[in-house]
Amino acid sequence: MFRDVQEQFLKKGDCIVKVLSREGDMYSMVVGQQKLISDKPIVDTYRVSFDSVVRECHCECILFQSKAILCCHMLSAFAYFEVNEVSTCYISSRWNKNVKRKHTYIKSCHDVNHSDESNNLYRGLCNHFFNVAQDFVRNIEEASILHSAMDGAQTTLHDHRASKDQSFHQGSTDQKKTWRRFGQDN
Repeated sequence: MFRDVQEQFLKKGDCIVKVLSREGDMYSMVVGQQKLISDKPIVDTYRVSFDSVVRECHCECILFQSKAILCCHMLSAFAYFEVNEVSTCYISSRWNKNVKRKHTYIKSCHDVNHSDESNNLYRGLCNHFFNVAQDFVRNIEEASILHSAMDGAQTTLHDHRASKDQSFHQGSTDQKKTWRRFGQDN
């Protein structure tokens, strides 16, 4: 995504802005973008409108509407009108550093000790927890309910693991006694 934005800033250098008309605070313009096709320079033109009060642009290439990236034509119009700070309507939530992304809750593991099955189980649990938290946690009470449920699950899992470990150790002790007896008999 960064490369797409960077590409639009680079293409802005190939654009020329020509204002066609002005109606109050609205400007209508044509932005010519020079391209080389088969070593021949070709100029594509795009209609761009600019509102000088709210400092918003609209371009007929609709790159912003389709990918949420400012196109080189809009960037050229902003530069022409000396707009150094774009409106917040052009800042997608995915660009916000505080946005919660689903993929940040998924563990990536390249450790050979972890099987694919355990990674899949982990990812499934993370996904399930994320969906529950996203769908139901809207206030402190709902968050407290989820915390309580997680604490209960954690206690149950600790007890389960402790009983499993105890039965494993008990089994290995019985096995040692059997081996000792077998060694003494021979």
